[in-house]
Amino acid sequence: MKNIHIKLLVGLLLLSISSFGQSLITLDQVIEIAKNGSLSSQKAENKKENYYWQYKQFKSVYLPQLVLNGNLPNYNRSINPITQPDGSTEFRAVSMSTSNVNLNLEQNIGLTGGKIYMGAQMQRIDNFEGVNTGTSYAGQPFMIGFYQPLFNFNPLKWNKQIEPLRYEESLKQYAEELEMIAYETTELYFNLLIAQISHDVAEKNLSNNDTIYRIGQGRYNLGKIAENELLQLELNVLTADRDLQSANLDVERSRLSLFNYLNIPENTVSQLSTPAEIPDIAISADVAVIQARENKQQYINYKRRKLEAERDVAKAKGESGLQINMSGQFGLTQQATTPSGVYESPNSQQQFQLGFNIPILDWGRRKSKVETAISNQRLVQSTIQQEEELFSQNIYLLARQIPIIRSSTLSTEKARSIAEKSYEIARRRYMVGKISVTDLNIALKDKDQKTKEYLAALKEYWLSYYRLRMFTLYDFKSNQKIGGN
Repeated sequence: MKNIHIKLLVGLLLLSISSFGQSLITLDQVIEIAKNGSLSSQKAENKKENYYWQYKQFKSVYLPQLVLNGNLPNYNRSINPITQPDGSTEFRAVSMSTSNVNLNLEQNIGLTGGKIYMGAQMQRIDNFEGVNTGTSYAGQPFMIGFYQPLFNFNPLKWNKQIEPLRYEESLKQYAEELEMIAYETTELYFNLLIAQISHDVAEKNLSNNDTIYRIGQGRYNLGKIAENELLQLELNVLTADRDLQSANLDVERSRLSLFNYLNIPENTVSQLSTPAEIPDIAISADVAVIQARENKQQYINYKRRKLEAERDVAKAKGESGLQINMSGQFGLTQQATTPSGVYESPNSQQQFQLGFNIPILDWGRRKSKVETAISNQRLVQSTIQQEEELFSQNIYLLARQIPIIRSSTLSTEKARSIAEKSYEIARRRYMVGKISVTDLNIALKDKDQKTKEYLAALKEYWLSYYRLRMFTLYDFKSNQKIGGN
């Protein structure tokens, strides 16, 4: 049902684009499609759901469990050794059926690692051979009991601290995966956008070079230019045609990669829109690090791993030292020839047991096990400290770099505009014979190079922006946390 809703949402978005005659699609729209309908988003959603049910399963351990079990019936016909009244043993033919039903209400105690229970039991025996043929009943109309380990490792206590962290980690991981999808979509988007713009540039260059070549042919026939200059013009046409063919292939390859990732038909949208604005976002490196520590699943992961290492030490100590298990039960019991007779004047029943296990000589096995766990705990702590410092450093540097990348992008945009104007002037001047073909080629190469530099800088800016979102789970545009953390 959830997948149907996702497909419906994506379909409505695509329908809204086509309904308004919008041939261009923006980066924000493509990211929205990817977050709701891509295979990566479906995988992230499935992982999130899986973690949810794991957490539900964990919580159920601490809730009362009502269990009904039994055998209806258990038939046995055989020859067995039977102890006689005088103490001797003889083989006798046995033909009997036993049935039993047990109803128990159990409750685990997370604080102590023990368990309490209450319930009822009914048994029936049918003898088909021998002197005592017939049916008899025995049961416990009511019983209550407990089981409590002493000085033992308590997994319920540690799981109650660790599993909520694991679930919270999964929620933040889901938000991070959606931001990862935005980042990957941005990269694929710009790959196609650059390919489309490069194709348009190559197409225009071919047209311009073809026009200039035709003019050059006329000048050559009039003896105004040398043959080597005409050959250079012809070579420019061949180069432009080759560049156009290569650009066609790049567009097809990039389009296929993007639309496969979005999980939508390839012919849905014809052109991508170049982001018109490069937002000037106030990004504090210190705020970025603080937000990452509050929002990122890594920091919950660090806390969980420390607790797991501490738990392993407690487990090693608990399983290597004195272990005592205490259990007790009180109930009512009776036997009768009818089921209702079991409930008439029942007798009391008490049970108590105290078991222990004391290691005396193990040749250092217990100590080695405990010291290994302690050593591993120190290793985990030092590893986490190193990972945390490196992660914070990367976030700090990225936040500091984004304003620099933006400034560089604006500079390359201005340089591209200047180079385009310079080429247009050079083209016109060549057509009236005021500059050489060499100067024209220099202007053309400079124009194409500045266009590539601008597009590369624009791609780097938006990738850095979405990478910072992914690393901090914080939207610096609206100054709010991502994913409801």
